[in-house]
Amino acid sequence: MQFSQDHPVSHPMGLTPDEVRFPMAHDWSDRPKAEQTRLGLMAAAAAEIYEKGYHAAALSDILARAGATKGGLYHHFPDKRSLALASMDFFLHSDLEQMWVAPFRTTDDPMTALQQLITFLHTSGALEDGLKHGCPMVNLSEEMAVKDELFRELIDRVNSEWREAMTGALRRGQESGKVRKDIDPEAVATFCLAVRHGVLSQAKIAGDMNVTAKCATAFFDYLETLRPQE
Repeated sequence: MQFSQDHPVSHPMGLTPDEVRFPMAHDWSDRPKAEQTRLGLMAAAAAEIYEKGYHAAALSDILARAGATKGGLYHHFPDKRSLALASMDFFLHSDLEQMWVAPFRTTDDPMTALQQLITFLHTSGALEDGLKHGCPMVNLSEEMAVKDELFRELIDRVNSEWREAMTGALRRGQESGKVRKDIDPEAVATFCLAVRHGVLSQAKIAGDMNVTAKCATAFFDYLETLRPQE
């Protein structure tokens, strides 16, 4: 498959462009009031950290966004760091699970799933936030991974989930004959994850979607080399 932006495709799991914006919208109206407050604070914190960075995200802005009070905040979280860790842990895991991990949990053709996912991002407008703010996981990694061990461990866990899902899909593909048997699934999965992170970082720096499109063209060609040659 060659990369093309001419024909829109759906997300492999059927998500809409609005559903893949970070943090994803959730309906917590059936939860107890206290839990609604806690989750609302976490959603507001995740959004502020994504848009501004951890250090620039002010508690006053988080409270305003959540429609909460300081009393409500400190009832659930002792400080900004605890709130940030809880919010990014929850939303990185839940959002990236649906967006990036779930498509690879059962497939034996991860190349096609990844090509479909990348095409969806380019043709649906879902990359607009990424172009403006970058990737929430990459941003957090660049800002906090070397400064705070708990943040580093959080990011590593999320990375590992995607890498393990991709590795499993490649192994299933080898068993079904859709993936070359002479490739190292874990090495390929690690490389694909590095490409994903790097492209989103470069696109944010350049402020130009052509960066991601050019990379997608080359990456699609690479993915095709993982298929058995007829």
